[in-house]
Amino acid sequence: MKRFIHLVLLLMMSISFTMAQSSVVIESFDSDIAADTTYQISTEGSPSRMDFTLNTTDFREGTGSGNADIVIGSFHSWGSYSQLIKRVPDGQPLYDWTISDSLAIWIKVVQAPSLPASIVFRIHIADRPTETDPIEEYIYEHATVLDAVGDWFELKLPIRILSTDGSLTPVDSGFVIFPASWGGGNFNNRQFDSDKIIGYNISAISTSIAEDSLKVIFDGFRRFGVKAIPLVVFNGITLLGNMSQFTWGQSAVSVETGAGPQPGTNAIKWIQGDEWANGWTGFGYNVSPSVNLSGAWLVDSMKFKLKCEAGTGPLRIQVEGGGGKIGTVFQPIADDQWHEYAFPFREMVYQDNSTSIDSTNINVVGLMAEASGVAGRVLWITDWWSGNPDFDVIAPPPPTSVLGLPGTYSNLITWIDALNEAQEKYHIYYKHAPITDPDDAEVVKLNVGEGVQTFSHLLRAPVTDQDVTYYYAMQTQDQAGNISELSEVSAPVTNTAKGVTTISLNAPTSTFVADGSLTEWAGITPIHMALSDGSAFLVTNSTITNDDDLSLDAYVAVDNNYLYIAFDVEDDIISFNPALATYLNDAPDIFLGLYNWHGKPHTTYRRGSQPDYHFRMSRDRCLIDGLGGGDSLLVPGTDYYWDEKFPTGYVVEARIAFSELSNRFNDDLFVPLEGMRIPMDFSINDADATGEREGIMTYSPYNEDQSWSDVSRWLYTWIGALWNPVGVDDPQNTVLTYELSQNYPNPFNPATQIVYSIEKPGNVSIKVYDVLGRVVTTLVDQFKTAGSHTINFDASNLSSGVYFYSIESGSFHATKKMMLIK
Repeated sequence: MKRFIHLVLLLMMSISFTMAQSSVVIESFDSDIAADTTYQISTEGSPSRMDFTLNTTDFREGTGSGNADIVIGSFHSWGSYSQLIKRVPDGQPLYDWTISDSLAIWIKVVQAPSLPASIVFRIHIADRPTETDPIEEYIYEHATVLDAVGDWFELKLPIRILSTDGSLTPVDSGFVIFPASWGGGNFNNRQFDSDKIIGYNISAISTSIAEDSLKVIFDGFRRFGVKAIPLVVFNGITLLGNMSQFTWGQSAVSVETGAGPQPGTNAIKWIQGDEWANGWTGFGYNVSPSVNLSGAWLVDSMKFKLKCEAGTGPLRIQVEGGGGKIGTVFQPIADDQWHEYAFPFREMVYQDNSTSIDSTNINVVGLMAEASGVAGRVLWITDWWSGNPDFDVIAPPPPTSVLGLPGTYSNLITWIDALNEAQEKYHIYYKHAPITDPDDAEVVKLNVGEGVQTFSHLLRAPVTDQDVTYYYAMQTQDQAGNISELSEVSAPVTNTAKGVTTISLNAPTSTFVADGSLTEWAGITPIHMALSDGSAFLVTNSTITNDDDLSLDAYVAVDNNYLYIAFDVEDDIISFNPALATYLNDAPDIFLGLYNWHGKPHTTYRRGSQPDYHFRMSRDRCLIDGLGGGDSLLVPGTDYYWDEKFPTGYVVEARIAFSELSNRFNDDLFVPLEGMRIPMDFSINDADATGEREGIMTYSPYNEDQSWSDVSRWLYTWIGALWNPVGVDDPQNTVLTYELSQNYPNPFNPATQIVYSIEKPGNVSIKVYDVLGRVVTTLVDQFKTAGSHTINFDASNLSSGVYFYSIESGSFHATKKMMLIK
């Protein structure tokens, strides 16, 4: 009985939301339109006019109506017009009509036209996604509503878009974009942007050259009806652009390519955690902007496909809005097969002591284990949405004007966003050779937001500063997950990469004991972190006053069996309160991926062959945070030390067995090799005895206290001094042979690039010859270090034809042919 009453209350509340949204006045005509500067009268051909005045004696609703005294002159053989136009001023919020499915306007004809067959009534809806876009119009036409004198009549018309390609002329069953057969017209994206309505037109139109006139009264222009707006979380390929992921209870979530139920589809992989040993763990998405589901509340469901292993316990699907939560607890079919689920919104019940839900403002969706989570258990989810959404399957255009500009230890990548896209993301790639396949390139950054249009690629090299030459390319990804073609930087960028401290291949000592003495680390170069010299970064809205407040040297080393870590921290006030969460005390965190990272970065923690770890060096223990593998990895003893030092600060030492990590998390056993590129970051927590964490200093500039949940924010370093493990081909490795590569592009106009390699340092000469063997220009004539080099050849002053370029270095000679076409 209580459940029945609860459902009745929820139904009544949902109905109230729906009714509140069902009718919205657009224009009441209760005031004088002539005094409103957002309106204008537009006519064509003398003596056309529309005199619009306030009528306070004859109206259908409210306190007034609008008299329209209309004359349409003789102007074109195909007719002319007289219309009232409403436009929202620049800088003001636009109309959002997304939830409504119909329009209505009261009409009373008090003087009919002389030639009613030639007079039609039109309503235009105008949209403009941004202030820089042209205004695009969609048109409805009714042929007879103005033909004869009559009493008040409410004309109702559907907000239904019948054509966006200009192929149809206006009719009374919906709206069409400005027809191509009319000529002219302005367009932005040829999509009806119902949330970006800049105004409307109310028009009387003549379809012949004859002059005519009529008088009409208008009242109560409104939108009504409630349209079911889909909420799409995951469309089988990607998360939608308005979804921002979060996890809790040590859950880990990632999108896995090819893991969906159909070939070519993807799925969300959910690895449960059990942070509090009570089975509560989950994940979800903040929805921004929020979605108005009031139109779907009584008739729609939250739908998804789920696959889970035997033993999976009860789950809860949940939505939130206006601070309230509703959801449904269900027992999934646990047979490791895909199954479809649909849970009606109207049958969901309040959760976590909520008593209300705002269905017009749904801003969170989530899935959780209902006290049934088991650390490490894997579930798969795909096709997660409400309603019956139409999915975009058209690839967006790529970004344009992509450039690479060298800076100090960085290359600035700039571009112009793709046209006619909204909430799209941009992916930036780099490589030592031209990029034809993004899966065969390194990643500068994925998912750069709309409107950013610049990103700085930090150039890093193992140990010493080294010259690098990179090609760059970009792609656009739209909200539906469609990917554009590549847009490439026209020429590679040569610059100097900053040499960074790497992970030592030598253990501190053969008989390591964590005792706080760092003398055994003397032969290992530390990673220095301080705000004063730019070697570290401060998380926004946190505070570190100076290097005495917080700075440090961090040591990282490996051998075949162990990971060794040490911190020598300067901290003027040491704080430890065991009653607080460990991150609220003074404690350094280190994030490490124990694998050779190339290609796309992880976004969430992965296990198996490419495991990611988050170690926190707390005063009373070393723990692994967020992975559900147990709170204490090490406690003080021969393998772990944490204590204060004189006169200020503290020292940490730890030795972690790779076998322990492998056994605890069922990960592959890590075998370090020189040249591995290792994902890495640090977060150093500074408490200063306040009971709160005041400062957070990080190694990665992208951390912003989010590296604990987003692996893609980590930086990287190497093991040892090589660019790549021995035996793995990589153009950045020290080149062991001489080579002259074919220029690219070829043919070219007017510039091309030439890549060459030399085995030993020495003088290099590269010259260009014409077909008669005459030297056209000398590109290089100087001493060069061993390795790969790139030069740019600008042939703007040469005529079209075949040319040859030749290299000499020591006993090495080579010649290639190239073609200039202008």
